[in-house]
This record gives sequence, C-alpha cells and structure tokens, in this order.
Amino acid sequence: MRRVMQLLLCGVFFVVLSGCAHLGRPVEPPTVRLVNIMPAGSSLFEQRLRLTLRVTNPNEFALSWSGCKVNTRFNDMDLLPAVSKENGSVEGLGEAEIKVEATVSTFDVLRQIISLKGGQGKLAYDMDGVLFLSGLRAGQMPFTSKGTLWDSGAVK
Repeated sequence: MRRVMQLLLCGVFFVVLSGCAHLGRPVEPPTVRLVNIMPAGSSLFEQRLRLTLRVTNPNEFALSWSGCKVNTRFNDMDLLPAVSKENGSVEGLGEAEIKVEATVSTFDVLRQIISLKGGQGKLAYDMDGVLFLSGLRAGQMPFTSKGTLWDSGAVK
C-alpha cells in the first residue's frame, strides 16, 4: 500500500510539474497603438482627453489586465500622462481597445499648436507604458509605440 501511495504521489508531482511548465511559456509583449483622441471635458487651465488604444495580442493565449499606465509625447514634448484601472482582456491572436483619460495643461496644448505653426508640419507621437496583467500571468508588461497622426508634408 505504501508503494502505491509513493507511485501515486510521484505521478501527481510530474503532472503538476508539466502543468507548470505549460504556464511558463514566454509571453510576447502586445502591440499597443494610439487610434483615437477625443475631448472629455475642459476648464480654463486643463483639458481632459480620452485616448483610445488598440491592443494586439501576438500570443496564442488570452491576456487580461487590471489597468494601465501611459505616457504620450507629441513632437518630443511630454503631453499626455495617463493611468486607468479599466479591466480588460484580449483573446489569443486578437485585438481589443482600452479607453484611457488623460489631463493636459492648456498652456502645453497652446505650445504644441505654436510649434506646428512655426514650421513643424507634422504631429508625431511616441508612447510608452505598462499593462498590469492579471490572472495566471500577473505582472507588468511594458510597451512602446510611435507613429505620425498628421503630416502636412506627406506625399499623397
């Protein structure tokens, strides 16, 4: 009987060990892109903006998150730091959107407009942030993204 228990415990150990190895697959970072900016309210000294981010999951398994932190720079000027506690998930090899509210100083917006009028004919962004993963893969997943929202000198 004792021998049977030892074999049973050994079998359970190997099943659990192989299950943990399956969970330990490396997680490829998702691609996060800025897809929209909408006004969300304003006052004399600050503007509230709602950023829409598209998360693309290159992994075969779903990812879920419990929040995110984002910092967006326009034409090398820090402009939109934001955080969100919005929960969400994206299926394996799928896409989902996150809405994040950011606050920006009205003076920073004016400075950006002046730089555009001063000859810089494009609005380029650099974004970096962190998705706070939840569930079995809990932890922080950093991301970066860059692109051009508007370019008056682009060839059509």
